[in-house]
Order: sequence, then C-alpha cells, then structure tokens
Amino acid sequence: MQFIKPKRIPEANIQAEIYKQLKEVNIESMLEYRFKEFRLRADLIVIKNSKIICACEVKSWSKPRSINPNGKQFRKYLKLGIPIFYCGRIDKIDNLIEKIKKLYEKS
Repeated sequence: MQFIKPKRIPEANIQAEIYKQLKEVNIESMLEYRFKEFRLRADLIVIKNSKIICACEVKSWSKPRSINPNGKQFRKYLKLGIPIFYCGRIDKIDNLIEKIKKLYEKS
C-alpha cells in the first residue's frame, strides 16, 4: 500500500514530539488531560511537584496564524489561571520547549 503524505503534520504527531522532547529533559507532562470542571481537554499539561504549571494547545496549521481571543476554547483556557502555550507547527516545537523549560525553572 502506498503512503500518501498529508499536506499538514497531524496534531497527534506534534503532541507526541512535544511530549518526547519534554521527557528527554526530565519534565513531566501528560497528553489529553481533562479539566472536568471547565469542560476542557488540554492537549498537553506540564507537571512539577504534583502541580500543573501550564497547558499547551496543539494545532496543525500550514501557515502561521493568530489565536482568537474571543474564541470559546481560548476563554476556557484563561479560566484555568495557568500559562497557556499554543503550538501550531512542528517547526515551532523547539521554541515552545525553551519557553516551558524557563517556566519550569521558575516554578
């Protein structure tokens, strides 16, 4: 069977790469974490000393975009009271990992 490469890298692949890179630097994270009280499922959370220190939302964008601050999902994330990071492209993961590492060191 012939593999047909998708036009965009799937969100699951981006999530997996973020998880892998965090694991390589000994930062605990979890994929698809549900915040029941907010009816929200974060694509990834980062944990330090049994506390969630940030959440990440992963998108599969073919080109850079901006976040809609009036969007339902974004407003739910704001209610969490923790930093939220968006990653929409695989080539932005290194930048995201650096931001998370800095936050992790400060927490």
